[in-house]
Amino acid sequence: MHKLTPILAVMLAAALDVRADGIAVEPGLWEMTSTMSMPMLPQPQTHSMTECIEKSEISPDDFGSQDMDPGCTFENARVDGATMVWSFDCPVEGGGTSHGEWQATSHGDRVEGSGKITMTMQGQTMEMNMSWLGKRVGDCP
Repeated sequence: MHKLTPILAVMLAAALDVRADGIAVEPGLWEMTSTMSMPMLPQPQTHSMTECIEKSEISPDDFGSQDMDPGCTFENARVDGATMVWSFDCPVEGGGTSHGEWQATSHGDRVEGSGKITMTMQGQTMEMNMSWLGKRVGDCP
């Protein structure tokens, strides 16, 4: 199973056990760029990577479920045309909860998406926003 970005897999922290249809993508070599922002960071953090995508469809199941906390619940996975939407709720280590809402839209050789995680712990709430853009840059080596 491939991961669209390691950052996204870590941040989702949800057990993706729902089987939803996916959105179409063109297989090949993809460049993925994600940008994360949160109040405690002085500026948004950007990460880019290149990876080979071999499947012609991505689904919520492809976002690193083997790395996710088994205490998480995954819900609202749905595909509407070229857009996939999903959400999750997870326990936070040390007590508390996190809730995330995500969406991704495919244009075949380009995928864009965004998400928001709200964490509550010891009466404090923190939000993190993320956006990502993937584009096919060629054939896999």
